[in-house]
Amino acid sequence: MSDTPEKLICGQCDLVLEIPRKEGHFVGYCPRCHNAVHHYRVRPSKVSLCYALSAIFFMFATDSLPFISISAAGIEQGMQVLDYTTVLGAQNMWAASFIIFLFMQLLPLLTLLTIIAGDLGKILGKRFFFMPLLLKILHFNVEWSMVEVFMVGILVSLIKLISLVSIQYGAGFWTFFAFAIFYLLAVSRFSEEEMWNFYVPHTKTPGSRIPESGIRAEPQDFCACSCCGEILDIRTETSCHRCGTGIRDRSSQSLGKTLAFTLAAIVMYIPANIYPMMITTYLGSDSESTVIDGVIVLWGMGSYFVASVILIASIFIPIMKILLLLYLCWSVKKLRKTRNRLFLSVIYRVVEFIGKWSMVDVFVVAIMATIVRVQNLMTIYAGSAMISFAAVVILTMIAARSFDPRLLWGYGRERKNAGTSRDTGEGTPEDRSPDENAVPESGKVPHPA
Repeated sequence: MSDTPEKLICGQCDLVLEIPRKEGHFVGYCPRCHNAVHHYRVRPSKVSLCYALSAIFFMFATDSLPFISISAAGIEQGMQVLDYTTVLGAQNMWAASFIIFLFMQLLPLLTLLTIIAGDLGKILGKRFFFMPLLLKILHFNVEWSMVEVFMVGILVSLIKLISLVSIQYGAGFWTFFAFAIFYLLAVSRFSEEEMWNFYVPHTKTPGSRIPESGIRAEPQDFCACSCCGEILDIRTETSCHRCGTGIRDRSSQSLGKTLAFTLAAIVMYIPANIYPMMITTYLGSDSESTVIDGVIVLWGMGSYFVASVILIASIFIPIMKILLLLYLCWSVKKLRKTRNRLFLSVIYRVVEFIGKWSMVDVFVVAIMATIVRVQNLMTIYAGSAMISFAAVVILTMIAARSFDPRLLWGYGRERKNAGTSRDTGEGTPEDRSPDENAVPESGKVPHPA
């Protein structure tokens, strides 16, 4: 084992850190911005493989077994979990059908196949040639998979229906929850870093420069690969020598892209609240309801919990995401007057975390429209606002991904400040404020004892 400590660059504050050699299960945090940067896991390949195999078994079982059936006035209507594709298609909602299928079925399946292939190769000692490509798209698949959001959507739909019709739960209902649990466990225990180190090991050229720990990477002319996390010397490299990803300065256009996607989300949010989200046909009479109408009706029916969930997911979270994204962009422009950069980093992580949860209402409408089709009695159709609302969620998620959190810590200042020494990495005084930039002398990643 080499005596040279392994290092990484924090993706949120650009600090160079050493990775201590530890055993057991821990999470390492950046001492500057408190972002989780490294995970110590016990036998990650074997554990995540077992979870992934279980998840994919329950996924196929869910797709083939009866999911839910309802009965009202002696009429029974059942559904399987994938019936929404044909039902929404028949209602000319092919775009919504594809979005749900992509987020709930296709991307989770690709994620599980990547985990299974990667873990099998690691355990068997075989380096599959296709694994680097799968690992490059794994992060996208995980981020945009919405299995847990769909699970909450099912629960909300059932609470809305339980007072209107009689509900019977099929075997597919229970296997879906087993699939969701094992999927989340497989993703949480899978180690991308271990996979990259196995399939494409680190290669160091003799005499190559090594970044100094405890200070930012940019003044030293280093950066982290946006795909595999490899530390790259931007003086001599134009692309990652491990995964082939080109080196690009995402910070240069970060604010412009974030503002553009955020403004687009604001535009789409208007029709999402004006036009009907759901149309209910009861005994031949149509009733349209917007998002806020659904909250009011549920509150009036005494379904306070469901009304609160819809209010938070469909009204509060989208507005909060938009406002927080605008605030982060404004904070970058006023950074010299901003002292609490750690607080801004926490805000960014909150925006990233809540990004997908607004999709709950879209899933609820899809489930309701699929299962409530009791002929001559009651039928639910998806409204035109469903597409607009899904667009709001997608646009805000893209806006959050476009924002470069390193800007909150003064990233890019050295290129504009001629008085800054790029070789020593001293930076400007405001970029090294003692209260927020202080790190351990060794620059090591701290971890729970």
